[in-house]
Amino acid sequence: MNRRQVYEENTVRIGRIVARFGLTPNQLTLLSLVPAFGSAYFYYSNRELWGALFLVITLAFDVFDGAVARFLNKKTDFGSVLDASVDRYCEFIILLGIMLGGLAESWIVFFCFAGMIMASYVRARIESKGVSAMSVGLMERIQKMIFILAGSLLFSVYQDSLNIALVAVGFLSFITSGQRLLYARRILS
Repeated sequence: MNRRQVYEENTVRIGRIVARFGLTPNQLTLLSLVPAFGSAYFYYSNRELWGALFLVITLAFDVFDGAVARFLNKKTDFGSVLDASVDRYCEFIILLGIMLGGLAESWIVFFCFAGMIMASYVRARIESKGVSAMSVGLMERIQKMIFILAGSLLFSVYQDSLNIALVAVGFLSFITSGQRLLYARRILS
């Protein structure tokens, strides 16, 4: 059993609890934009701890939508496309807040986002061929966000912590793209 299967099985219990609120998985996906904007605002306002808190809330919504979809057996192709799209919007919004707040160099934010987008794009292209690439590569979304959270939490003691975290995310995301391309070459050739 891979780590994605373990994650999905363990979050069904969360789905049972969240489903009681009556929101659909797609509504939960769209609602994740609200804390993402909150996170961006706090990063922009140089309140990185609040930005980090709202980043965690954004991630919680990302867990909730999939957990509810699995619990209610409402996983749809459109839902997975919407989820992946909104996840990229949330990442962009949060990184934009970090950049506009001056908490990281603009070129580093661009490098990080480019790496994140390429890793997601390569995975999407592989999966468009009918092959799952869910757990392929070093960096999945949660690992990327953990790096950004760590950089945020360390910012008050080391001003370059977000720069370092974002460079690491970008670099490891580009490595993930390469790993996924090698996987695709092996599987799809």
